[in-house]
Amino acid sequence: MLNIKYGALDFALPGQLVGNIRLAHEMGLDGLELGFLRYEERGFMLGQKWFRDYYLEEGEKYGIAFPSMAVCEFDFCGLKHPTTTEKGKRVREIIDLAIDTASYMKMEMVMMPSFCDGYIETEEDMHVTAEALTYACKEAAKHGITIATENLLTIEKNLELFDKVGQPNFSCLYDSQNYRVWKNWSQPEMLRKLARNNILYPEIHVKDGIGQSGSSAYLGEGDTDFEGTMAVLHEIDYSGWLHLENFYDRMPLCGTADTYIDVAKKDLEILKEACR
Repeated sequence: MLNIKYGALDFALPGQLVGNIRLAHEMGLDGLELGFLRYEERGFMLGQKWFRDYYLEEGEKYGIAFPSMAVCEFDFCGLKHPTTTEKGKRVREIIDLAIDTASYMKMEMVMMPSFCDGYIETEEDMHVTAEALTYACKEAAKHGITIATENLLTIEKNLELFDKVGQPNFSCLYDSQNYRVWKNWSQPEMLRKLARNNILYPEIHVKDGIGQSGSSAYLGEGDTDFEGTMAVLHEIDYSGWLHLENFYDRMPLCGTADTYIDVAKKDLEILKEACR
């Protein structure tokens, strides 16, 4: 049996963010990875002390940890934008705010993705992204925080990125569907390579789906070879967090049970069984 802490991305659960703290407790989860979402449109709630304290109080009340944060705003304002541009300036502002929040809330990791607007295609993209991540790592190191990249790079390009960043508190987050959806790569093989090269961070996102439809099938019922991912985790004797990232209040999953919460509980039971 794997030594696992069970969590979820807070924006994947049906509790509309704040309601997910109590919901996570009732589901039997150990924690939540919080999302830094759409900063330009609505600001960042957890950038304000009142909300940080509220989350921490509710987390203590319900026994829910907040080990990390996913800075999803970088999907819309990517890390690959130079600091001479408006987006590049906002990237630094978001980095500073995310690390300040993580420090205040005693988080161990901040994940900074490179998808969509931050997708790395050219050497210049790689260079500028590495500069931003280096800056983030140096700021995060002051608070004992790790910065993790989530990307669609080959293992060779990931190692190049790690060499460019060159910071000891830099790591890589694995997701059980992204490589299959975006690149049609073998999920288990990517996981194995990340682990073999000692760059796998001990928090993993788990979701499933069919074709290009992400987060749309119960774990093991899609075409991502979820069983293969779990086999590799057993093979490497993985110890750490597994975070649910299926969307339980969206079609088609939301129509498979009486309530969205029942859908989420079923997926968690599937995950727990796979860890035995």
